[in-house]
Amino acid sequence: MSPQEMEFNACSSSRWLLAIFGAGLLSLSGCQSQTPEQAAASAAAQVQQKDEKFITTFQTILRSYALAANEQELTGVMNMILTVDAQNHIVDCSAKRGTLLPNEGQNNLRQAKLAKLVTELCWTTLLPEVSPKVFADAKDTQVIIAPMVFTPLIGLSEEQQQLQRTRIDLYRQIRFFREQLFAGHDIQSIGVASFHFIADAQGKVSECMVNLNQSPYRSQGFKIDSALQQRLVTQCKLLDLRQMPGFANNPKGLPMGYVQVDYSPWMNGRKQR
Repeated sequence: MSPQEMEFNACSSSRWLLAIFGAGLLSLSGCQSQTPEQAAASAAAQVQQKDEKFITTFQTILRSYALAANEQELTGVMNMILTVDAQNHIVDCSAKRGTLLPNEGQNNLRQAKLAKLVTELCWTTLLPEVSPKVFADAKDTQVIIAPMVFTPLIGLSEEQQQLQRTRIDLYRQIRFFREQLFAGHDIQSIGVASFHFIADAQGKVSECMVNLNQSPYRSQGFKIDSALQQRLVTQCKLLDLRQMPGFANNPKGLPMGYVQVDYSPWMNGRKQR
């Protein structure tokens, strides 16, 4: 299960909306001067900006992951700024403070934590592809500015509180697998790695099955990679799951588990050149 598969009740979701996007908030802009060809690409970008499906999908994915990743319940407004090249690879990510929420004082430490969280989400979340029509040529890039609003999660029912705790625990396990098995490695394709594992009460993994599948949002970048799959199987069996969030809370250990991790060439924050 992934965070986007877990949503709050639609009839009250606006009360906990963490990522707000709209035609006037999600913007695409070229990085080069406006030649006639680029002007045409800029006009195409405006069409893409109004693409309801693109914006809705972008919004849904980021909202789900933001809910899951915000275990410290940080609040504030942060602009996610990502640069995409003509191959739809993310080549740069940054975060810039947005307008303060009502009754929210300045807190540099909180803003720094929020910026770090948003930047992490930018690099590691597989987002929908930008239409190829918005790029002037193969060397063109586009900048997406996505304002993210983190508001307090108040007034939740017990069921919703439990859902949020489960969502956070799930993302912490995703982060654990990502940091243990993908960090520092050169990833050459785009997809979703599914880990099915069996462990004993001491956290020793006895069995680990790994499947690599296309992402429903980034199918073009997927390729069969048996070397990556075998490496993940081998390293998964070497994990000490006592270090994984949520494992120690289960007195009987975690005999069986399932984690999905998005992967991409840029997931470790490496700028493409």
